[in-house]
Amino acid sequence: MSFLLKAQSIWDNFAKYKINHYAKLRNFDFGPNSESSVSKLSPFITHRILSEYDLIYDIKSKYQRKNSTKFVEEIFWRVYWKGSMENRPEVWQNFISEKNLDFDYELYESAINGNTEIDFFNAWVLELKRYNYLHNHTRMWFASTWIFNLGLPWQLGSKFFFKYLFDGDAASNLLSWRWFGGLQTKGKQYLFSSSNLRKFSNNRFNAEKIINKQIFLEELNQIPLEDEIYKSNMDPKSDNLIMFENDLHLATLKNLIPSYKKVFIILLKNEQRQIKLSESVLKFKQDLVSEFVEQFDNVKQIDPCSLEITFKNNKDIDIIYPGVGENYDFITEFKNLNNKKIFNLVRDEDLFAWKFAKKGFFKFKDNIPKINQRIFENYSKNNF
Repeated sequence: MSFLLKAQSIWDNFAKYKINHYAKLRNFDFGPNSESSVSKLSPFITHRILSEYDLIYDIKSKYQRKNSTKFVEEIFWRVYWKGSMENRPEVWQNFISEKNLDFDYELYESAINGNTEIDFFNAWVLELKRYNYLHNHTRMWFASTWIFNLGLPWQLGSKFFFKYLFDGDAASNLLSWRWFGGLQTKGKQYLFSSSNLRKFSNNRFNAEKIINKQIFLEELNQIPLEDEIYKSNMDPKSDNLIMFENDLHLATLKNLIPSYKKVFIILLKNEQRQIKLSESVLKFKQDLVSEFVEQFDNVKQIDPCSLEITFKNNKDIDIIYPGVGENYDFITEFKNLNNKKIFNLVRDEDLFAWKFAKKGFFKFKDNIPKINQRIFENYSKNNF
């Protein structure tokens, strides 16, 4: 079964049988081998096998679920995180450029190997490495333990998640960790209680001995808003297109790709990454890319190291805009070193939603009806 069919099957089952109970059961994590009350679609959404907008459109037009408000809100958190990062890309740059972190290296090694004195934390580390996934509530418990009990830098925790999660998304992962620590919403930290852990882990774990440290994270400088982010445009400007593994949305790209002579997909190796990924995550990404390439005659995967030679005689290059993160850093460096002109192809739904993500989520939430209307207009027009 293809990844797209697998994702659609998971989504169809969740939308038909589980979404009505999502609000009531979503915070429970019964363990990796137990029936889940969440969709577990995040690895596919991160790589846009299915997009956030696909799910939102389906809920209203196909499944017509009345008790889906909470699920839709959680989907919009992903859209909001992306928009927030696009409006403040300096958050990402500060994160990857931070080199002088002060921490106990021996404790850090114990943490990432699941050898601490905290049994439930150790269990989560092993679960993450084995399944490349953690329930969202467990991610919150994990981050709280990492920051406020172990006293380790949140940046290292975020990078640890990046390394092992199949759904490691620059915006959602990074900004969530900032939120856990009290940086994203100033002064609001996430500290869990022993009763919360017992209840929502179905009594699998006990945190009676956990004592949180008084840690207050601060930023030295206020991170500014970008004056203007990209204009929406999906029209070809050149003969060749570059795309990355984090946007493989067949429904929108199947009509665009035939407009190009050649389309090149780039999957960065660890040598080109500032945050190294595990072998299992790189393999998952490679499998997604390989399957996508098979759908088209004019699409091929290209080694990132051969980009300069491949585009030696091309001044202008179109790219499917990959968002703030590793991929865009890579293509920006290539552009600057080789004096190329890059045209970013950005979806209308993305830019329309992102313009409402300049403040907190609840300001963004007020505009969800407008975003929904835009999604329906675009999906109806394009027959997705």
